[in-house]
Amino acid sequence: MTFEKLAGVTVSLRLTGTFEPDEVTAALGLTPSDQWRTGQQGAAPKLRRSSDGWVLRLPTGVGSVGEQIDRAVRQLAQVSPQLRNILSEQGMSGCLTVAVDAPAGCWPEITLSAATLAFLAPSGLSLDIDVI
Repeated sequence: MTFEKLAGVTVSLRLTGTFEPDEVTAALGLTPSDQWRTGQQGAAPKLRRSSDGWVLRLPTGVGSVGEQIDRAVRQLAQVSPQLRNILSEQGMSGCLTVAVDAPAGCWPEITLSAATLAFLAPSGLSLDIDVI
């Protein structure tokens, strides 16, 4: 048994900047898990959002980190042209965020497939991987 099979993986598409979140929803045809406008209250009572935001949590689970990322990217590939158009607008940035929940003392292997790299490069998305 390898440690990577024990890792819980969560992948989200996160868009931030200056934009109308409802327009992103309409353009992508996807319902966000969360969205907000600049100045709205954040997670902490006194925290105010410094930008507009739109987040889509993608179905992932326990298993190989790379396979879970590939699964999420395959879902996003269906809206790839729309995503590229949105991210080409001024004032907006996007990130594919990956949280890896590994058991104590274990370090999962994280390998990105050629298909994932081919999707990320032209899309304009950055990649953030946190092992927790």
